[in-house]
Amino acid sequence: MGIPLSAAVTLGLLFFLSVGLNEQVAEGCECMARHPQQLFCASDIVIRAKITGKKVISTPHGLTAYSVKTIKTYKSVNKKPIRYIYSHQTSCEVTLENDEYLLSGNVEDGMIFIDLCNLVKHWNHVSSFEKRYLSIYQRGCDCEISPCTGASCLIKMLQKKCLMRVKDLFIIDDEEALQSICLQSSDGFCRWNKPR
Repeated sequence: MGIPLSAAVTLGLLFFLSVGLNEQVAEGCECMARHPQQLFCASDIVIRAKITGKKVISTPHGLTAYSVKTIKTYKSVNKKPIRYIYSHQTSCEVTLENDEYLLSGNVEDGMIFIDLCNLVKHWNHVSSFEKRYLSIYQRGCDCEISPCTGASCLIKMLQKKCLMRVKDLFIIDDEEALQSICLQSSDGFCRWNKPR
């Protein structure tokens, strides 16, 4: 005597769903490789800040609030002082210590949110190039930085694009680009530059 058809179908669906859910959980947080200038331009705020506290807030999806002391604002959508930043408790959740960071994020419902796909670096791990370019990145936000591989990286003249070599979608393989900023020249073309 075998298993009834309805039970077999139910068992099959449960197996299918459990495999799908396990695959989603196992994948975790994946962020495409992006140049620091891209992260800057895509953000509503970019600050150098000291984390001064942390509080877990009970919400349906979980939320962590960090109190911050802003040291320097590089980009902001409004002039109000930033006192708190938030991170959703997901696979891309940011975990910060009481230390100085370079942080970028976006405003949602009047609150600033950050995750692992934003600029989140201990200040002492920010390269000297990034520190120098933080006040210039805004000028390059009209240019697009596009990933390339192999022969596609040989194309030099694209009007509004700078190309950046990547090993795959998640790893940048272009030290020259990481030490440069993509700016529009007087001829209308965007090019990698090393402003002094």
